[in-house]
Amino acid sequence: MGDPMRVVITGAAGRLGTTVASLFHAEGFDVVATDTAQPADVDYRFEVADLRQHEQASSVLTGARVVIHLGNHPGIGNTPPQVVFNENVTMNENVFQGAVEHGVEMVVFASTIQLIGSKPDLRTVVSPPALPRFPVDGMTAPVPANVYALSKEVGEVMLRYYADRCGLCTVALRLPLLHHEEGHFSVDSGNESHDDIFEGFTGLTYADAARLMLALVRTDLSGHHVLAAGTAHRHIEYSVSELIERFYPDVHPNIDDLINLDAVQSLTGWCPSPVQWRNPAYIVEQQGS
Repeated sequence: MGDPMRVVITGAAGRLGTTVASLFHAEGFDVVATDTAQPADVDYRFEVADLRQHEQASSVLTGARVVIHLGNHPGIGNTPPQVVFNENVTMNENVFQGAVEHGVEMVVFASTIQLIGSKPDLRTVVSPPALPRFPVDGMTAPVPANVYALSKEVGEVMLRYYADRCGLCTVALRLPLLHHEEGHFSVDSGNESHDDIFEGFTGLTYADAARLMLALVRTDLSGHHVLAAGTAHRHIEYSVSELIERFYPDVHPNIDDLINLDAVQSLTGWCPSPVQWRNPAYIVEQQGS
């Protein structure tokens, strides 16, 4: 029996990163987790590294067969847009090029559903895009409305380059809002935001996102893949058909979800779990009335 597969997980101090690293460690992989600061009490190897520095990025990739690359700015926030874009692209190039140099076989990259046009940043956008055509999937054309999403689109293009030109197996996962089933991430009638509507009220638990990454690593893949994952579950009053009737009149009323999971399910067999909101917003309001 050979040594366990080494999997490097970047951005491993964040909520998604810790969930992914813990799952892979529990499943018997040789986990090397990395971030700019180490969380307390982890059971796996953790190396502090700044991915903006290519020497540090390269050093953590030694011996890796798979890289789960989560280490980017997590959104646009209040950070200057130039900083978000430049640093994300720099981190991605250092990881992707380093993966090739170290003989890594597979890179899984956390992209974003924001590529379809949600969360316009008025510092950089004067013409927001139109509502996307649902259901969305990995084939939906990107129309980023902030430079965080733009950096993710560039990351997807970079991944294709390394797949086509260097033989890496690469996967870009367009992830929606991630949560631990906290009730404040649910949406009720009258409180639907622009971003909720643009993203089809979609979400995914951290645990399901981690399970999907594990399924991808255990699947015999080659080439480049762009996959969307999530479900339209965050509206706690309306079914998918009711969401379509109220917010998406151009969409066929008989679709099952506002994200098309056919590609990811055919590749991996993965399915998201049912969500049980902890103290949904409308229950909290009723309890307090």
